[in-house]
Amino acid sequence: MGIISGYAWTLPAVIAVGWVLSWWGARWIRWGVLATGIIVSVLVFLTGFHVSSPPLSPHSGCTREQVQCMDGRPIPWLETGVFGFACCVLLLIVTTVAEIVMWLENRSSVD
Repeated sequence: MGIISGYAWTLPAVIAVGWVLSWWGARWIRWGVLATGIIVSVLVFLTGFHVSSPPLSPHSGCTREQVQCMDGRPIPWLETGVFGFACCVLLLIVTTVAEIVMWLENRSSVD
C-alpha cells in the first residue's frame, strides 16, 4: 500500500464525475453537487474520528497516547474526507471563474 490509500480517490472521483455531468443541466445542479460534495467530505472526515479501534490488551505495554500503538483504521476515512474537500474547493474555484466568464460573454453579446 502506498502513502495514500486507493479509497481516498473514490469520493473525489465521484464528485468530479458529478460536476462534469452537471454542466449539461441547470446551473443550480453544479452548485448543488459541490455543496453536497463538501458536506459528504466533512462527514467522512468526521467519521474517521469515530472509527473504533480494537481494545488494547493490558499486556501490550501500550497506551492510547503512544504513536507506535495507534491503530491505522481511521486514516483512509481522514484521507478521503480531506481529498474530497480539496477537490470541492478546486472545483468551486473553477466553477466560479467559468460562471464569471460565461456571464461576461453573455453581457458582451447583448451589447
